[in-house]
Amino acid sequence: MSIFSDYRVNVRSGEIGGVSGDKVYLSAPDLLVAQYQSIEKSLHRVRGVRQVRRIELIPSERRHFELDTLLRHVSYPVLSVDRDGFIVAANQAAARAFGVSHSQVAGMALQRFLPRLQLAELLRGITAPRYGFPVTVRGQEFVVDWSPIALAEAPGAVASLAGAVLTMQAREDSTAQVAPPQQILWDLDRRRESCLWLQQMAPLDEPLLICGEKGTGKSTFARAAYYLSPIAARGQLHEYAGMDFSQRQLEELKAMPDDTMVLLDDVDIAPAPQQQALADCILRGRIRPRLVFSATSLAALALPLRQLLEPQQITLPPLRAMRPALAGFIGLMLEDSAVALDSAAVHALALRDWPTNFAGLSDCLSAALAHVQGRGGATVTVEDLPLAPANEQLPWRDWGRGLTLSEQMEKVERAILVELLETLGPGRHSTRELAQRLGISHTAVANKLRKFGLSPGQAAR
Repeated sequence: MSIFSDYRVNVRSGEIGGVSGDKVYLSAPDLLVAQYQSIEKSLHRVRGVRQVRRIELIPSERRHFELDTLLRHVSYPVLSVDRDGFIVAANQAAARAFGVSHSQVAGMALQRFLPRLQLAELLRGITAPRYGFPVTVRGQEFVVDWSPIALAEAPGAVASLAGAVLTMQAREDSTAQVAPPQQILWDLDRRRESCLWLQQMAPLDEPLLICGEKGTGKSTFARAAYYLSPIAARGQLHEYAGMDFSQRQLEELKAMPDDTMVLLDDVDIAPAPQQQALADCILRGRIRPRLVFSATSLAALALPLRQLLEPQQITLPPLRAMRPALAGFIGLMLEDSAVALDSAAVHALALRDWPTNFAGLSDCLSAALAHVQGRGGATVTVEDLPLAPANEQLPWRDWGRGLTLSEQMEKVERAILVELLETLGPGRHSTRELAQRLGISHTAVANKLRKFGLSPGQAAR
């Protein structure tokens, strides 16, 4: 490189290429003819240099030029966005669809043109492709395919998401069935694992079962599976309720094409003979659409359908199992509201068991917001929450017969420690980590482990 510095030539970039990797390409856009002639003679005197040639574009620049040319000639809009939702690049068709100059579209916020697209949710760590989002741009109907851009170092990790590429196809059939709204999955705490499983299983062809208690979001996950499947880009969606599923609906399923997704909600409520007939049709290949079911639990299904769906199931955790993330869920629910909850109100909500899960929490927050607005406040306090004193039915009376209060507490403490040790697993049982989980000092944890004679090996037995 000293030769270039001697002639005051600015080398912007370089790369190694060629069939055998024996060529070196250097980009020097401001190189004058006289400089090149002088440098050429000097380079020929360098050992190993057999030929010096001047070209218009180095390989990477040529690839970019060819890609730009291809994109300019694509008739439908194609664009890319970064993690903050700003447009990085777009073709002429995208600029025309957005009604702006092609030179202006880069750097503009995508939300300006697609205000109804749940952009924050798509950019918040969902690394799987999404298909068939219905959007409207300046009165024209499109369907959007969303392809995440992941870094090569960790293509499946959340931190790898660098942005996304969007392709927009005009909707030709305006009479087609209206697609469901985009689904927000709220992938916090243990729910994150369920979201990752959905990303992996939604594009497959086998029937999928989503289990969970009332209000955990089974229908939300089932509809999200539609947009995570390539079927959304070309096919249709049909939804059935388990309580209304009969022989007529089964015959409709048999007549549907394979580019269709069918959501059967609360399949465990369907009559057992219909569940058996449905399982028989699936096994015999008489149903071609992709099937997504929801149920309270796998055990609630008829035996043939249970055996069929057991390998392809996702179980959603109840809200009471995610108490550490309750404040985060509340923040997502109140994202579009100017009202916030104080810490005491959040703590009061975390003490509830929420048998109806997110449905019950949502209704509780709606009532609290109405109360706050009625008094002209800006913060939800405990007094705004419509919570009656809990009347918990716990099994202590029968379970604790013949035991003193101290003996009962010791049994409960030991069971909690055993379960926590098993959850952490070998090598992750420091008293400080246990203390952080339990909210007590590590000295108290060490004393209790010694008192109960517990160690990771003993806890597993």
